[in-house]
Amino acid sequence: MKKLSILVVSLFLAVSMNLSAKCFNFSDGDGVKVCINGTGASVEKKAKAVCEAAKGSKCGNVTGNSGSCKGKCLDESGASHKELKAD
Repeated sequence: MKKLSILVVSLFLAVSMNLSAKCFNFSDGDGVKVCINGTGASVEKKAKAVCEAAKGSKCGNVTGNSGSCKGKCLDESGASHKELKAD
């Protein structure tokens, strides 16, 4: 229930945001991709933390990244989106 509440609140906060991001895939992320601004290890670590907070368990290692996401996409606040694109 707490996980759902966090996602709902985050969604309302992020509805009007346009995001520029790198979208990360995870080995145990159940198809969730997390899109976060920036590059480097600290960004990967933040993306992993967002994934694990949303999933409620470990997401595994980063298996790749891309400039966009379709499907189960989360922004850096944990808000869910059907699609995100990087600039």
